[in-house]
Order: sequence, then structure tokens, then C-alpha cells
Amino acid sequence: MKIERVISWFNTKSEELVGELNIDHIELKILKEIFNPPQEDYLMYNPYDIHNSEANELKKYINIEFDFNQFTYQIDCFQIN
Repeated sequence: MKIERVISWFNTKSEELVGELNIDHIELKILKEIFNPPQEDYLMYNPYDIHNSEANELKKYINIEFDFNQFTYQIDCFQIN
């Protein structure tokens, strides 16, 4: 079983999925430091919303311009075969 993590972004008006960016190159340890998941979700399988503070930290590892006026962002986790 392989796990893939992506940043997904959605149109704020229609809530339609606009895009995804794979972030598997960011270590889980770093993501846990940024998002501080609850202990029961130690592998960060749940989605996590991205706000300005998280976006600023993520920019150290990815090249993305967050536009919170047009989009909402979250980290999603998927199982792939």
C-alpha cells in the first residue's frame, strides 16, 4: 500500500476542485510540525485545511502561490495501488 499526499485547491464560490499538487517529497515529520495533527491521526490520513500560517511554512518546500481570495486549500491523503 502506498500513500500519496497532495495539496488540493477549490474555487471559493463553486467549491469545485481546481487543482492538485503532489507533496510526497515533504517528509511526514515536517508536515506534522506544520499542522500539529491529533495523536490519533499520527500518519495524517485526515484532510487538513491550509491557512496563511501553514502556507508560509509550506512555501519553503513547494513552489506555489496561494490565493486565499479565490481558493481554499487543504492537504489530502490517498491510498494508491
